[in-house]
Amino acid sequence: MNKDSEDLDFLQELAKKISKRSKQASPISIEEVFDLFSDTLNNMTHFRSIEVPIFVPFIIEKEDGIFTARCRSYCNCRGMGYTEEEAIEKLKKDIDLYNKSLIETEKRMRLENIVNRTFGKDFL
Repeated sequence: MNKDSEDLDFLQELAKKISKRSKQASPISIEEVFDLFSDTLNNMTHFRSIEVPIFVPFIIEKEDGIFTARCRSYCNCRGMGYTEEEAIEKLKKDIDLYNKSLIETEKRMRLENIVNRTFGKDFL
């Protein structure tokens, strides 16, 4: 599917939602339009997260009775705990949150691209 087709599908879905909302006889604020943009994009975007075992080296350090697990592949991710296992589990959770934030960033960037292509860069 090419970008023009994706944009058209997106705009058609958005127009349906705005039309439905307009029939409720209440004005639509600009914030609500952006919420509709975001909701429509989220519904049309098919990101999915698949858990696969990926082996990345990590470092475990012990200082003052606290274990710290860090992974150089994920700069700001780390886990701390009173045991190695606890530190590793917290590192895994931190990496998971990091990956989820990347997906959300990708969705926002796609929304901005659609808005910029549709309305021009000075719209926002």
